[in-house]
Amino acid sequence: MGLWRGAMLADVHLGPLLQPIVTRVEGDRLRLREQTIDVALGLGEHRDLLPELELLAATNPLHEGFHAQLMTALGGAGDRSRALTVFTELRDRMVAQLGLDPSARLVELQRQIIEGTLEPAPLVRVEAPPPADPFRTIAPAQLPPDSEDFVGRRSEHRELAAHVRHGSAGNAPRVVVLKGAAGAGKTMLATHMGHELRPEFPDGQLFAALGPAADPFDVLEHFLLAFGIPRSQVPDTLSERTGLYRSWTSGRRVLVVLDDAVHAETLRHLIPAGRACAALVTTRVGLQGLEGARRVGVGPLPVADGVHLLRQVAGDSRVTEEPGAANELVRLCDNLPLAIRAAAEKLAARPSWRVVELVDRMRDRDQRLQELVTRRLDPSASFEDAYLRLAPAYRWAFRRLCAIDGPDFTMQDAARVLGTGLADAECPVAELDDASLLTVAEPRPDGRATYRFPELVRLHALLRHEPAHAVDVPADVRQWTSHGARWNAPASDDATRQATRSPTHASHVA
Repeated sequence: MGLWRGAMLADVHLGPLLQPIVTRVEGDRLRLREQTIDVALGLGEHRDLLPELELLAATNPLHEGFHAQLMTALGGAGDRSRALTVFTELRDRMVAQLGLDPSARLVELQRQIIEGTLEPAPLVRVEAPPPADPFRTIAPAQLPPDSEDFVGRRSEHRELAAHVRHGSAGNAPRVVVLKGAAGAGKTMLATHMGHELRPEFPDGQLFAALGPAADPFDVLEHFLLAFGIPRSQVPDTLSERTGLYRSWTSGRRVLVVLDDAVHAETLRHLIPAGRACAALVTTRVGLQGLEGARRVGVGPLPVADGVHLLRQVAGDSRVTEEPGAANELVRLCDNLPLAIRAAAEKLAARPSWRVVELVDRMRDRDQRLQELVTRRLDPSASFEDAYLRLAPAYRWAFRRLCAIDGPDFTMQDAARVLGTGLADAECPVAELDDASLLTVAEPRPDGRATYRFPELVRLHALLRHEPAHAVDVPADVRQWTSHGARWNAPASDDATRQATRSPTHASHVA
């Protein structure tokens, strides 16, 4: 106490990491000073303590302990009138500001002063309370329920588990990005892995559904409240919320699952800071610029795993009786877990149908997507969401490219239907690849690279209201085709603004 001078770190800007520490130490100092004053009062040093107690009461106007000590010192010094005035002023402030009356200790002290029975405080040993953790320790468990009919993904499972358990050799958290097309089962895989890894992250598991419009400011509030931080202590700026989140996670073991990420910059605020932490991120896009992340592709299911999923949902006996039809049904669903699950739910809802009946219906390309609509699932909705996330120029290119005859196309085919040169055609093709709307297929015998749209995605594009052959070229594309500029389409609404990633176009082309 004798070495203390002024406010702690008075010449340092206090950010979210230092502020809780300063608050704790200042609180410890006040508690210690209160204890030493009790000792001095017990020794009868009433008059010597008055200047300091007057100052402490003035700078802590609602602190009952310092006011009780000031009343005791005044009473012991024979100034009962001022002691009673201190009580009255404190009572008025507490009623006005807090709606509370003084404690029983203060009321008893007032009575003793009035009756002249005040005795010096006895010398007692006061145990200091342990320093309080500025954050209450709560272990949130926010993962969605695991699915009983999760199937396959053995290689992805091994890669994920190995990296999360042993992947980080330094001080960085372990981050795994699961990239795949809409409906590929990324969220189910991340959730399944999260539940399996829960014992290794006892300080909590967090979950956030992001999407194009996700605001890290709001997500961080959700996380901080889940940790038990009172709403009144959640900072008002993004940088301070990020700092507090990193402070909380830096020494703990926390797993964070971030679903449907679109922007790497958003993730930088949400990745936990501790080396014992991990983050599982699902996305449809490349997330260029997210340093240190292990990337795992989540593609279509093998046919055997797709048939297993059919058995799990539709019933084992029906599928086992028609193995050929079951295999063809999986292929008609593009081996996509979302579509396979929708087909299985439709079979489960129609127990009189044979598997081959649904196969016959889905062979009609114009009806295939409609046959996959159930009360709960609609793969077309996922494809439409992926389409709407594209900037207008890329939507136009997507529809044009989907109209190419044949299962796959070359860059020369893309340049022809887009009306541009090869170099300029690379940009929309790379953007659609980055958005997981097309895949790189086997090269042709002449060595030319080929690209392919999943059939369900292509059917969705061809069945949209805007026909691919319509002359609906956006203005920015006309300029692009005229002057050879790279595509950098301005977005026209919130969804496309979030989806436009113009800084990455050069890297796509490269």
